[in-house]
Amino acid sequence: MATSHESSSQAVTLARAHLEAWTNHDLDTAQRNLAEDVQFFSPAGNFVGINEYMDAPRGLAQFAKQVVPGSLRIIAAAGDERNALIMYEVRTEGGPFGARLFPSAQTWLLDDSGKIKVERIVSIVVPLRLV
Repeated sequence: MATSHESSSQAVTLARAHLEAWTNHDLDTAQRNLAEDVQFFSPAGNFVGINEYMDAPRGLAQFAKQVVPGSLRIIAAAGDERNALIMYEVRTEGGPFGARLFPSAQTWLLDDSGKIKVERIVSIVVPLRLV
């Protein structure tokens, strides 16, 4: 779901496609968006390289399994050809988080080949009964 506060730059387009992929459990597509030496900084930990990013015990694949497909809601997006900032939220169910809402702000930096080189996220966890 887009809002009127959305940019359509190259980096925003890729970042949004990346979000759409993993939140809908298409991890193969999400992985193809990554540079080999991708760096990911999050409250769950810092990961370097595709394998850590995707498969670490607190990596993307583990979290994505809990996300409700179709729950991605883009709040705002801005960026240029190499940098993107997207504010969004997703819902989870099951797993260690249970039913939660994850409002997040995330930045991406693309490398020269248009792959995700650096990704940073800040998010909070909100029980759905409070929403």
